[in-house]
Amino acid sequence: MSLLTSQPEFERLCERIRKAGLVAFDTEFVSESYYRPKLCLLQFAVDDVICAVDPLRVDNLTSWWDIMIDDETTVVVHGGREEIRFCQFATNDRPRKLVDTQIAEGLRSRGYPLSHTNLVSRVLGKNVKHGKETRTDWERRPLLDRQLSYALDDVRYLREIWQTQAESLEAAGRLNWALSEFERFVQTIIGEEDRDGWLKLPGYSRLSRRDMGTARDLFLWRDRLAEIENKPARRVLRDDLLVDVAKRHPKTVKELNMVRDMNRRDYQRHAKDIVDVVKESLESPDEDLPVSTRNTSYPSQDEVLARILGLALANRCQELGFSMPLVGTSADLKELVRWHVFDKRQGPTPKLFDGWRGEVCGSILIDVLDGNVTLRVADPTSENPLSFDVDR
Repeated sequence: MSLLTSQPEFERLCERIRKAGLVAFDTEFVSESYYRPKLCLLQFAVDDVICAVDPLRVDNLTSWWDIMIDDETTVVVHGGREEIRFCQFATNDRPRKLVDTQIAEGLRSRGYPLSHTNLVSRVLGKNVKHGKETRTDWERRPLLDRQLSYALDDVRYLREIWQTQAESLEAAGRLNWALSEFERFVQTIIGEEDRDGWLKLPGYSRLSRRDMGTARDLFLWRDRLAEIENKPARRVLRDDLLVDVAKRHPKTVKELNMVRDMNRRDYQRHAKDIVDVVKESLESPDEDLPVSTRNTSYPSQDEVLARILGLALANRCQELGFSMPLVGTSADLKELVRWHVFDKRQGPTPKLFDGWRGEVCGSILIDVLDGNVTLRVADPTSENPLSFDVDR
């Protein structure tokens, strides 16, 4: 079992990865106490080497992040959301040749998302006993042998899994689908950093424009402070309290403390700052306030139409043998309904009508919306009991 703890060992590993051009990668981290997850272990499988790197001992990880964003090395992960984010934070760039075995499996079977253990079993027919280390404190040292074994199992089979998947996808004519989906996945994760997080505050859309502006300003203040103090934003000020303060517009600390739970000692540290943020926000001109979306609504039938489309999409995915959760969600179906029916195809192309999704699902979904399809139960005992017959 190999745990690299020195810079020279790490640099030699990176050189080996560059020469191989293919590496399996995973991480272990802790997130409960920090503004961003803290990286505590990196695991690699390259050639005949399976090893871990201790980032608490190896200070400079630049050589690895440079590999991850180059155009030469294929990096194989499983559910690699955090791996992408670690790369983004380290380089302000994105992985170029990332392969996600979880996504790949969703395009060759109806297994999505699959856990690592179930993926190994399904693709390779191997049973992996994954130990009892899911609650490990990865920041604590020294790491035990059983913890390292658990971590290294996460990369041990990934290259073999991807090789099997790639051959299957190529034979089915879906390899390019997978490559485009990996790119979409990376772009989605990278884009999350730039999104307006205050839009997800509970009840935000029901606020007045003035209250929205105050909630936004409190959110931005909280985020800046959380980053400075390196703690989760919710520990600076809970979401529900933030929204309540935005609605009440307290002008003094005394008024602020009329909000339930605001008298906690950790909140009192920032009470004056909170009041100052509210005061400054209330002085903002109307044109600087967020635009309310409460009146942006669509006819109620879009819910019914989306449900009908859901049947058509589920049937299509069943016929083709891939996973509906990967192809589209209820929100994606509503987006297609609104784009095609109510917006008359104005605006960005919806996800379900774009790329490989449009090729395999788009036409049948549009035919359903246009009334060109008859739905019937063809054989209730069949794996594909429904038939969507196009009437043209």
